[in-house]
Amino acid sequence: MNARSHAAARTPARSTSLVPAFLNALHAASGKVADLVRVLLNRRLVGKLEQLSDHDLADIGLTRDDLRHGRSVPFTADPTAELARRARQNAYR
Repeated sequence: MNARSHAAARTPARSTSLVPAFLNALHAASGKVADLVRVLLNRRLVGKLEQLSDHDLADIGLTRDDLRHGRSVPFTADPTAELARRARQNAYR
């Protein structure tokens, strides 16, 4: 076997070993994209909560201050998780 045919024989093995690495990277990236989309959608929902009356907010255990606090979490954090925590705290008061 000469050097050229030997290199050609190795190429498919090398490229197929890149496929799992590429798929793993793609899967990891898609998870991060999905998380970001979820956070952005939940931030939009917080905006809709701000349109509720104080009475309606009280019915679900939140205040305007809770909404402001939820909006203040880092941009990549899910504000609804913080709002759920605040609603639980408000229920114990």
